[in-house]
Amino acid sequence: MQSEIATLSAPIMFIGLLAGFFLCFYGYLIKSLLVSLRSVLSGSLVFVSVSLVLYDRVALVGALASEAPLGGLWALVFPQHDYLAVLIHLMSFTFGGLLLFFFARRKGKLLEKVVALFTALSMTLMLFLLTLTLLPLQASLIISCILGVIILAFCLARFESYMATESAIIGSMLVSYLLSRFWYLGFTLFFILASLLSFVGILNQMNMLKKRKEKKEVPNG
Repeated sequence: MQSEIATLSAPIMFIGLLAGFFLCFYGYLIKSLLVSLRSVLSGSLVFVSVSLVLYDRVALVGALASEAPLGGLWALVFPQHDYLAVLIHLMSFTFGGLLLFFFARRKGKLLEKVVALFTALSMTLMLFLLTLTLLPLQASLIISCILGVIILAFCLARFESYMATESAIIGSMLVSYLLSRFWYLGFTLFFILASLLSFVGILNQMNMLKKRKEKKEVPNG
């Protein structure tokens, strides 16, 4: 039975479910918006990562190898008594996001490849941080690099399909998370639900993209 808190948050959950299902099954319809938002995230994440590496590589390795790597990284980005470091990291974060947003809004094959490259790099970094909370540093680095190469190849070869796939996965995870929180489902049910929704969502979006491409090719034929 739902708690009073869960019942009160039902409107928020309803809006979140609508957004999640839309991303899961129809994210391809707002490709331009998703690419722009994703580019901001990609540029910011990659540039602040480079900033951390260049500013204090030894401290970065120590934070990644610690028992609480995410907390250690946060402390490196916002050190208490090093205002210069905070300024550098914030400027890198902002500059990277704005630069990639500018690239995403421009036409051109080269810029599209740059956006795809940064998208793959940022996803590799996110996977690295995720696996780092579960596995040792070396294992996390190896796994994220292998997955990163696969993602990079996918992005460079079929960026539109990659964005549709990512949209479906994010939407399915949002829906599964909200339902899990609302109905107090365990991690196993969350994983099963997210996997099923991702699979169906990816198939649907790939099918829609294929039909759209066929419609565009008909007049030319």
